[in-house]
Amino acid sequence: MHIKKTTILFSTLVLVIGASLALALRPSPATAPARQKSVLVSLTTARQQDLPLELSAQGHLVALNQVEVRPQLTATILAIHFKEGDDVKAGQLLFTLDDADARAQLQRTEAQVAQIQAQLADAERDHHRSSELVQSHFIAPSAVDTAASKVDALRAQLKAARADVDSTRQLMLHTRILAPVAARTGAVAVHPGSLAQTSASAPLVTLVQFNPIGVEFNLPEQHLAALLRARAQGPVRVLIDGPDGRPVQGELTFINNVVNTDTGTISLKASLPNAAGTLWPGAYARVTVLAGSDKNAVVLPPQAVLEGPDGRFVFLAGPDNKVVRQPVTLLRVQDGLAVVAGVASGSRVVQEGGANLRTGDAIQVDANAPSPASAVRSAP
Repeated sequence: MHIKKTTILFSTLVLVIGASLALALRPSPATAPARQKSVLVSLTTARQQDLPLELSAQGHLVALNQVEVRPQLTATILAIHFKEGDDVKAGQLLFTLDDADARAQLQRTEAQVAQIQAQLADAERDHHRSSELVQSHFIAPSAVDTAASKVDALRAQLKAARADVDSTRQLMLHTRILAPVAARTGAVAVHPGSLAQTSASAPLVTLVQFNPIGVEFNLPEQHLAALLRARAQGPVRVLIDGPDGRPVQGELTFINNVVNTDTGTISLKASLPNAAGTLWPGAYARVTVLAGSDKNAVVLPPQAVLEGPDGRFVFLAGPDNKVVRQPVTLLRVQDGLAVVAGVASGSRVVQEGGANLRTGDAIQVDANAPSPASAVRSAP
């Protein structure tokens, strides 16, 4: 009985000591996390203003006209009348081929024409005599029909023979290969004495037009409507950076008839003057398209637009100086301004200091920062 009382007293003592320890280890109000302070930021105001619509892209220069010169008959090359890299004019003689075979063929076809003409003249005389004899009842009428059929057959043969002569004369013209366009010549794949073959895989030479020259580039499909509106009002100007740093101005000439669904872009092409020949096909080019004006565009300083895993956004400052995250679409950066969609004009936006903000955070406006009214400068 005494042992049982001792056990109960010991258990009670353990419970009292445990409760005392728990009470002693409980954090006091003084050690609770401190309330977060306001974040120091600078603000700007989203503004609407008219901007020239300048669309930037990266492209490559291309030849607007490129011709592979190939022979139209198999013959030996007698002479080459230009040097690699020369500028040639349209109609200029490039190659002279051996015309011996073509000349012999022409003589054969002309001889065949003369032979058929003689046979036709004889057949016509026979037909005339037969017509006179049948009237005198010396021959049967069927003989006249036979003579007439012979005349018709020879006339058809004569027509075919004359066509052969024309074809052979055209073949003779192919022994002189002329430049179809004004262009610059590339590498020559043959030499005098080489056999020019119609079945050869490589052309005799490739001609590339340098003036004018083209530039190919792509733009996001969201700009298609603006491009079409600008083109409906007149020529759309296109600028690229020239080799000397000065811009070269051309004109938009082509808008593709489909949007690339894989990239969400539209293919375009422009034509540019290149009289000096300094723009080279295949070279990289920075392209600017002047597509009219963008009325009432909403602009912000570029640093106000942040980017996260879900896309671009800004922080809007409320009347209580607490911020709200607002998704936006960055249309382009132009003249030091970010043109955005998704923010109303007049909204107060965090310009600097928003990197570590979250929705609901309190902010404190930096007194030394420019006022929101002057934070967005006007475009030149």
